[in-house]
Amino acid sequence: MKALFITKPFIIEPLGLMYLSAAAKKAGHETDLAITSENLEKKVQESKPDLIGYSVMTGDQDFYLDINNKLKENHQFLSILGGPHPTFFQNLIYEPGVDIVCQGEGEQALVDLLNNLESGKDILDISNLSVKKDGKVRVNEVRALADIDSLPLPDRDIVFQFSEIKNGPIKHFLASRGCPFSCSYCFNESYFKIYQGKGKRVRIRNIDSLIGEIQEVVKSSPTRFIYFQDDTFTLNKNWLKEFSEEYTKKVNMPFHCHVRPNTIDEEKIKILKKAGCYSAHIAAETADDRLRNEILKRGMTKEQILDSAKLLKKYDIKFMMQNMIGLPTGSIEKDFETLELNIQCNPDYAWVSIFQPYPGTAIGEYCKEKGFYTGDFSDLSSNFFDSSRLNFDNEYKNQLSNLQKLFAIFVEYPELHELGLSRTWIDFSNDQVKEEYQKAYTEFRKKGDKRLYGFDL
Repeated sequence: MKALFITKPFIIEPLGLMYLSAAAKKAGHETDLAITSENLEKKVQESKPDLIGYSVMTGDQDFYLDINNKLKENHQFLSILGGPHPTFFQNLIYEPGVDIVCQGEGEQALVDLLNNLESGKDILDISNLSVKKDGKVRVNEVRALADIDSLPLPDRDIVFQFSEIKNGPIKHFLASRGCPFSCSYCFNESYFKIYQGKGKRVRIRNIDSLIGEIQEVVKSSPTRFIYFQDDTFTLNKNWLKEFSEEYTKKVNMPFHCHVRPNTIDEEKIKILKKAGCYSAHIAAETADDRLRNEILKRGMTKEQILDSAKLLKKYDIKFMMQNMIGLPTGSIEKDFETLELNIQCNPDYAWVSIFQPYPGTAIGEYCKEKGFYTGDFSDLSSNFFDSSRLNFDNEYKNQLSNLQKLFAIFVEYPELHELGLSRTWIDFSNDQVKEEYQKAYTEFRKKGDKRLYGFDL
């Protein structure tokens, strides 16, 4: 059977689709990948896939449904939607043109589907799938979470057809799946309610398998930097020690990872440094203790955030600090406190998003219940940088949009904030000023990226 995956253009390898492709190929099926900026009609006409799959984030569902419906007008294929949005909104199966929706992990479900289609068997009873046939819908339970060491390694060939990905200096990897924490803005808590009793919440890969994958990628493509996409890389100290020893011996290349302030101590930071950790993400989210712990359920103190920054600085590990502004029950004053916490931590780049009440998250439901958000989620996009969708007054919404754009600059040049310019500049409205700012900010981002990776991207 032939499966075609369609996705938006990307600069970071889409590891989810790559794992799906690898599983399908291992089972003897053909796969291909198309990006939405190319001629999809021509691609489908030439490849004649039996199945077209889309990985859908909230905010992108209408975009992919529209593409799917247009392709359905001229081509015969089964469509399947998976990813974060379909996992929590299986009612997408009722949309015109949608044949199958996948909930949760999809590797084995996709293999079962392709195998059954090839052999002529029924596809109605495949775990993780909701299937529409003859106007009727069958919704199936999820199967147990996969043993990640049993999964084939992600299919790099499917993305290396794009020279900018193959020849790019950074390659991405996953050392684990899952997260033990229950932050209210993250899908993990709701995700593992779906999988209650069906596997470990966190699954960490065998080190030999991980190192072998990295070695193979480094051998087959120009690579200068390794990026681990795990939610939290520093959960297991014993695993980290063993990884450090093997990585240093067999790869010895700078890498980036995500660390959580309340999962690190000086010993772990020493281990990371010894292994070659060049840079890291840490998430402060907000400076306000009530917002961070009661609203976001982060379970960490401001002191832990400050201590983490100090440790990373001490061992010369560059770091990006992640933040959110525009939180429910927050204010512009609280957002400025977050700016000031970043100035204290002095990260190599201060990253900030405007909070979005994504469906399937605890805080998304909280916003609906408390009246902070009265939409139906259709007005959300996959972009969380431009504007707030909460029921704030227009003045605060404008301040948020502008503060988001200027936040990293004020952290880089704290004297501007100390002079009070942060409070006046967030009200800028002149279109020419905005245009000039955008040019300057693009260059500023490049400078931040160079710090985090050690070279121009």
